[in-house]
Amino acid sequence: MGPSSEANAALRKRVRQQEVVADLGERALETDDLDRLMHDASVAVAETLDTEYCKVLELLPDGDEVLLRQGVGWRDGLVGTETVPTDTDSQAGFTLLSEEPVIVDDLRTEDRFSGPELLTSHDVVSGISVIIGPLEEPWGILGTHTTDCREFTQDDATFVKNVANVLAAAIDRTEKERRLHERERRLKRYKEYSDDIFAAVDDLFYVVDRAGNFQRWNESLNRVTGYSDAEIESMQPLEFVAEPDRDALANGMAELFETGSSRIEADVLTKDGERIPYEFVASGLEAPDGTPVLAGIGRDITDRRERDRELAKYERIVETIDDGIYVVDENGHYTMVNDAYTELTGYSREELLGEHATRIVDEATIERASELRAEMADGDAASPTLATTIRTADGNRVPVEVTFTSLPTDGGQERVGVVRDVTEREKQRRKLEKSERRYRTLVENFPNGAVGLFDENLRYTAVGGGLLDVSSVDSEERIGNSVYDIYPDEIVEEVEPYFNAALAGESHSFETDYHDRHLFAHTLPIRNADDEVFAGMLVVQDVTKRREYQRQLEESNKRLEQFAYAASHDLQEPLRMVSSYLQLIETRYGDAIDEEGREFLEFAVDGADRMRGMINGLLQYSRVETRGDEFQPVDLTDVLAAVREDLRIKIEGYDAEVTAESLPRVRGDPEQLRQVLQNLLSNAITYSGDEPPRIHVFAERSGAEWTVSVSDEGVGIAPEDQDRIFEVFQRAHSHTEHSGTGIGLALCERIIERHDGEIWVESTPGEGTTVSFTVPDVQEGAND
Repeated sequence: MGPSSEANAALRKRVRQQEVVADLGERALETDDLDRLMHDASVAVAETLDTEYCKVLELLPDGDEVLLRQGVGWRDGLVGTETVPTDTDSQAGFTLLSEEPVIVDDLRTEDRFSGPELLTSHDVVSGISVIIGPLEEPWGILGTHTTDCREFTQDDATFVKNVANVLAAAIDRTEKERRLHERERRLKRYKEYSDDIFAAVDDLFYVVDRAGNFQRWNESLNRVTGYSDAEIESMQPLEFVAEPDRDALANGMAELFETGSSRIEADVLTKDGERIPYEFVASGLEAPDGTPVLAGIGRDITDRRERDRELAKYERIVETIDDGIYVVDENGHYTMVNDAYTELTGYSREELLGEHATRIVDEATIERASELRAEMADGDAASPTLATTIRTADGNRVPVEVTFTSLPTDGGQERVGVVRDVTEREKQRRKLEKSERRYRTLVENFPNGAVGLFDENLRYTAVGGGLLDVSSVDSEERIGNSVYDIYPDEIVEEVEPYFNAALAGESHSFETDYHDRHLFAHTLPIRNADDEVFAGMLVVQDVTKRREYQRQLEESNKRLEQFAYAASHDLQEPLRMVSSYLQLIETRYGDAIDEEGREFLEFAVDGADRMRGMINGLLQYSRVETRGDEFQPVDLTDVLAAVREDLRIKIEGYDAEVTAESLPRVRGDPEQLRQVLQNLLSNAITYSGDEPPRIHVFAERSGAEWTVSVSDEGVGIAPEDQDRIFEVFQRAHSHTEHSGTGIGLALCERIIERHDGEIWVESTPGEGTTVSFTVPDVQEGAND
């Protein structure tokens, strides 16, 4: 064949190749059957290039394997996957560095060839391979091969490349149509899904895009929140929830776009500021334009949250209550126990759950409980209570009181029991019984009076005592009757407040006349071991004779006071006469009297002076009650300052040091309290010994009164003299040692007694003395 013939043949070949490409291109625009197009393209390439084989290999998603999608000339059964060589320099044509075709004239000359067995098993020698699709994201490979060594032209390679481009265009068009169809399908599904939900649910429903803008919502969102469509459109989801829940909602939305679903609880904030608890469940969808959106449903959980709160409250009660609580099934096996029950029994929760109740109680208790439950089922009892004992883990027996009921379940019934440890109550009951026996013994044998126990209705529960026998009162008639049944109205009106006060925890004393007798009565509360008042007691003593004796004693004391006053007053005149004449003798006849006579005269004058002091002291002593001032608030600091001024010369003369702490305000007679402090301070200076006096005045509160003390470091008082120094004209030291009338401390005692206080001395000879007395505190509301 000459050059012209070869040129014509090459021309015809190119024309044929172009016709094939054009035909395949036209079919590629019309067909939806890619596999058919790929098969026909393989046949056309093989026939046009006169090759035995042609293949279309699809690159699988992982990029390491290919699938023989279509081809011609291969043995039957060889359609499948082949591993793509990883050597980029191999001449197999599967791993290509460019979009240009790869022409191989003789595969046998390539030592490095290790291509797919699909080629080597068919003795392929020459061929052309080209990528289908772009190099960066190839779809696959189109290749044609022969078993003889042939030299392919560039036109041949271009032809294969053009067919590959036709296939790539068809594949791309088909994929776009598939995506469009899928998008239309999703849009239809999206619309159907949202329309169905919008129309079917009363719950809140909404669609939000990734930016947080509302796309759609149902009427429930308007109704619940109170916002109009225009307002909702301008708002974002976070604006619909209360401030504390906004972070949770934001996190939930972020989680949804990451994982495709989320569930949160948040309070919806309405336009009026109301907060409504809601549960939000959201799923991720795609909008018609393919962008991700969030479709959410909000359900009002007000009732559920209230149930949860109630459940949590009961759980807290069950776990924090001091009583043990258990639940057993119909067969008597534990299904629930609280902490108090495990603590009571000594078993752990794990040791009890699933165990039979006989581990804790005996068969007799279980049988008795079954009987009580049967009675409860018949309507004879409600939540029966059983007193029994339980067996603890350490083998001890604990007395308990069990209240139980039945709890219906889906599978039948469970039994709930509340177990209370009554160990302490039993001890208290025994103590109460013992105490009651003592009270009754006291009541029945109370001498010189009567005792009655009464309850909250002022009804006597026990009565006894010797006074009842004397007054001919039958104690049995008193028991079971109240004060309203026994006493006349005027007596009830008098004693009722005292009885009620005893039941309120207060004790009182009062006097009354009944059955021609003068009675002194006490009402006081009766308490149990828990210090709770459960009854009251009336103790009555017949003080008729004592009252008469007291009246006589008061009259006698009055006469004695009158005598003391008269005696001291009447002695003043002769004593003044004796003193005057003694002074007159000393004045007129002093020079005529010898030394011994003058000494006798001094003794007489000194005796008259001492007698005058004793008479004045006795006069003061007798007037403590009758000549005292009314009580009033008294500042002892001011009183002490006045006393120190009165004794200033004596204090300076003895070089005494008087210190004092802050003294209180008390209630009393200012002048008499001044007498007490002056007497005690003067004594402390006088009996200081050889050293300068060191005196300290201080006070301590004790309840509703103050204890005031004057302490010195003087000579002290012998123990045998400490009691009698408060008697009239009694002294701890002789007149020759220290001057004084011997009535000062007796006067102090009487003054303090008038103030309802006490006075006492604490002393150690040679170390000092402390004299203390009590005086009432200023009462509330007292005028200053």
